[in-house]
Amino acid sequence: MNQQVKFGVRIHQHGYTFDDLKRVWTQADTLGYHSATLYDLLNSPALECWTTLSALAAVTERIRLTPLVLANLYRPPALLAKMSATLDVISRGRLELGIGAGGGGGDHRASGISFPSTAERVRMLEEAVELIKKSWIEDRADFQGRYYSLEQSLNEPKPVQQPHPPVLIGGHGETHLLRAVARHADICNIGFEMSLEEHQAKMEILKRHCNGFGRDAAEIEVTHNTRVVIGATQGEFEALAAQGAAGANVSLSAYKESLSRAIAGTPEQCIQQLARYVDSGIRYFFLLFPDPISSESLELFAREVMPHFATIEG
Repeated sequence: MNQQVKFGVRIHQHGYTFDDLKRVWTQADTLGYHSATLYDLLNSPALECWTTLSALAAVTERIRLTPLVLANLYRPPALLAKMSATLDVISRGRLELGIGAGGGGGDHRASGISFPSTAERVRMLEEAVELIKKSWIEDRADFQGRYYSLEQSLNEPKPVQQPHPPVLIGGHGETHLLRAVARHADICNIGFEMSLEEHQAKMEILKRHCNGFGRDAAEIEVTHNTRVVIGATQGEFEALAAQGAAGANVSLSAYKESLSRAIAGTPEQCIQQLARYVDSGIRYFFLLFPDPISSESLELFAREVMPHFATIEG
């Protein structure tokens, strides 16, 4: 069976104007990237995630819109169900609903939002996702949970994607968060620049949670988060590495060491590094290019790396 390997552009929008984001998103859209992301922080000098996604939906054609990830407590789930259905309609079926329990206690408290324990926040997340799916699917949804409820709730128009937009759950916790992934996620986003061994360890824990719910873990799409530093030649890569070291105020050797788990080098080297993850079954990558994201890096990766993974057997 041929399976497409998908690449998303992961964007931390701190320091980006809307015109900056529009440049990156429209170029990524034209170049054939699968998705692009924004983060969800309120107490940050950055454009708010959902409002910005809505605006970017209007200036793109095919790229998927992926908040990575929404903090559940920032928006009541009934409201988020309506917002997400609306954005899926506006974008003609391009939403991937990334959501998590919210890992930033300081960000919550600075915005006047309570920050319960991890276990409670994950229970709230699970209820929220269940409520949102019911609101997307049912004509008039009823839901009664410990934290949230619906009574004959009408959510029209329904999302374009059927049976519903994919739900991506992001986070790191093995006890609580991976339980939520096992029960509710279509896509999971866990960890950053994890080794294959670390991925496999997480997946074993996820499988145990899935077994407990009678679910096949293979139903859940696994993603990998990684930085990408790519140069057309070894000399161009060395120049980019030197710029990165200077920007991070570290030595060149220290910066290169930090890239040991990243995708870094020439296109051929990047292909070899990615292939190890693809061969292990990972088919979806979120790529964090150096800020500010350059048009040259986006174009080079799309032209020289992505075609190699257009279809993969297995």
